Amino acid sequence: MTYRIPELTTLAAGWLLVVVAVILLAANRGLAFDSSILALLPETEQQPLVQRAGDKISAEFSAGLLILVSGEDDADTRAAVTAMASELAALSAVETVTWRIESSAIEDLRNELFAYRFSVIEAGVRQLLLADQHQTISRQALLNLFGPVSAGANSIIDDPFGLYLALQKNGGGNLNLELADSLLRVSNAEQPTYLVTVSLNGDPFPPSLQQMLLTKIDQQRARLAKGSSIRLSGMLIHAAAGAKQAQTEISTIGLGSLLGIAIAVWLVFGRARPLLLMLLPVAVGVLFASAITSLVFGRIHLITLAFGAGLVGVSIDYALHFLCERRYSDAAAVLPKIFAGLLLGLFSSVMAYAVMVLTPFPGLRQMALFSIAGLFASWLTVILWFPRLTGREKIRPVEFAQKLGRLRGRFPRIDNNRGLQLSLTLALMLALASLWNSSGRDDIRLLQTSPPELLQQERAVHRALGNASSSQYLLISAASLEHCLQLEEAVRPALDALVAAGLFEGYQALSGSLPSLQRQTQNYALVTKLYQDHLESLYQTIKLPPERYNQAQDRLARAASLRLTPENWQQLAASKTRQGFIIEASGPTAVTVIRFTGLLDDKAKAALNELAGSRPGLTFVDQVQNVSDLLKKYRVQIGKWLIIAYLIVLAVLGLRYRRNLWRVVLPPLLASIFTLAILVQLEQGINLFHLMALILVLGIGLDMGIFLTETNEAPHIWLAVSLSAYTSLLAFGLLALSATPVLHHFGITVAIGLSLVWLLAPMVRRVEPGSRL
Repeated sequence: MTYRIPELTTLAAGWLLVVVAVILLAANRGLAFDSSILALLPETEQQPLVQRAGDKISAEFSAGLLILVSGEDDADTRAAVTAMASELAALSAVETVTWRIESSAIEDLRNELFAYRFSVIEAGVRQLLLADQHQTISRQALLNLFGPVSAGANSIIDDPFGLYLALQKNGGGNLNLELADSLLRVSNAEQPTYLVTVSLNGDPFPPSLQQMLLTKIDQQRARLAKGSSIRLSGMLIHAAAGAKQAQTEISTIGLGSLLGIAIAVWLVFGRARPLLLMLLPVAVGVLFASAITSLVFGRIHLITLAFGAGLVGVSIDYALHFLCERRYSDAAAVLPKIFAGLLLGLFSSVMAYAVMVLTPFPGLRQMALFSIAGLFASWLTVILWFPRLTGREKIRPVEFAQKLGRLRGRFPRIDNNRGLQLSLTLALMLALASLWNSSGRDDIRLLQTSPPELLQQERAVHRALGNASSSQYLLISAASLEHCLQLEEAVRPALDALVAAGLFEGYQALSGSLPSLQRQTQNYALVTKLYQDHLESLYQTIKLPPERYNQAQDRLARAASLRLTPENWQQLAASKTRQGFIIEASGPTAVTVIRFTGLLDDKAKAALNELAGSRPGLTFVDQVQNVSDLLKKYRVQIGKWLIIAYLIVLAVLGLRYRRNLWRVVLPPLLASIFTLAILVQLEQGINLFHLMALILVLGIGLDMGIFLTETNEAPHIWLAVSLSAYTSLLAFGLLALSATPVLHHFGITVAIGLSLVWLLAPMVRRVEPGSRL
């Protein structure tokens, strides 16, 4: 098949129009990105209720910043809190700052539930009422009446048994906070410690917002007296740490790899233009793939973008082969020489992703589409545009190709080399044995980018405040919010038993602050019985006249129909710390969550899973385990489909290369096995990101074998595949130096794999008549 430049002009212009049209269409619809790891799960496994709960809890975590200010001197610490709150409140990025409760609001806060004192009662009091322990309640009431503790609105007529006083002391399960001179002081802290909460106007990711807030906080930290400290919790500090780390790595690893590629291209070609030509198909591939993926899926997952862009980097191979061949052939003669190799190279890479489209994982399907579209766009760009773009280039053989060819000639060949054959066989057996005895490393920490000290600070803040976990919880779903509260109340005795058994420290539930209407009606009946049986004797003990008894009974009767509804509860100040426990309040399904304090071990998780399985409407959610299970599922799926894809590739390549097939596939195959075995030793197991990087290794390795075989081991083709491996090593292999775990795993796999492919490829070379070697 012969190609002439004039015949490609119309197709090249048409391809340009297609690229521009697709990108403009996607831009007009708007590019949307997704970062939720649960969005990668199949819909049948994703559990929409769990997804919504996770999204709401994440949004709650992202919307604010918790600041604990501690110091040895109480007065100095309060002054520091006041100064910090004033400065933060003046920032445009801050919506509200909560750090004190005004004196006028304190009394209102204390008494806002007083009207519901007969139906909303403390759990311990309720247990006494259920057990008819009325005498115990009466004795406590007498202690309250004659003791020094003030009950606020409580009085001998309004609340003779001190029910509301008990609720104030022990009910609600709020944070470990108390009011000290109107400030929010952390109770039971070793040093005077005060809380400042910041609500942001927008999301915490803009660098300008992070710098603005954290600079102010750092300024306050510098002014603190010796022995004082500031601890932070919130998405903002993790986002800022990630941005700082990314900036550092871009300025070192990114610029370093780009500089290394530029120097190599300059040394080989003596000009900068080839570098620009190499980057063109990669840029077109990424832009086209992003547009297509956005149009098909509606949004692009950030993991798809990150890894897809890397995998499309295989396309630089096409440009390098064209540019190297162009130095030896006229523009019109390049494609006829390399077209078969380019087509088979595209096929071998696309097949790896095409099979993934059949998987049940939306994330894999999206990555497959991105990679296929990107590779195809890059390939067409080289085929249709490069003959025009290089039309005026002169034939100018690359001197470096001969030097590199001579170096390759010094490598031992596997043909008739019994020692090399035995060495590779032994290495293969050892590698397979290592893989056979290995296990997957599917750990959420693979996605963790925050430094350990930041995570420790986060845990310390939540431990001091008594915050429950936001990653492990019981999901309660029912037809209405009332039914959710009833289900919570039904399951709480079992949770109390688990706490008593020491399986976890405690839990926080919405029903602890907002009893169901059914429970409130029961409570009112229990209190009524208490009044009927013991109010008269209580008043006789303290010698009150009979009219006081009638007044107290009248107070009870007037509250007979008064209930704390969810609508009324949400208007109360006391509800602010519990709003996040309601995921869905209305609709076909209402959803609430019960959160747990402290870390849950395997025994606790097993007990909670068993409890959830015993009742419909209960689901135990462990987001940490969910992400780990997701990584495992993806690892297994990618491994399985990669094997299927490459069996198909081998079948097709076998039809063309027959007896020489082993020369094409042996280097990437051995390199992949050796790489995985080395990773098992270095990183204690294989994970999803190792396998994803292996796609790049296999793609470049197969391309290397295909092009070398198609061109009869020509030196300039060896130069092209070597440059391809080198540029990929710099672009992706240097990520092994990254402190971000995902990027590190990807980078180290590429670095080891491509190095092995390049070392193994010369060993399977053949030398036939007509070779330029």
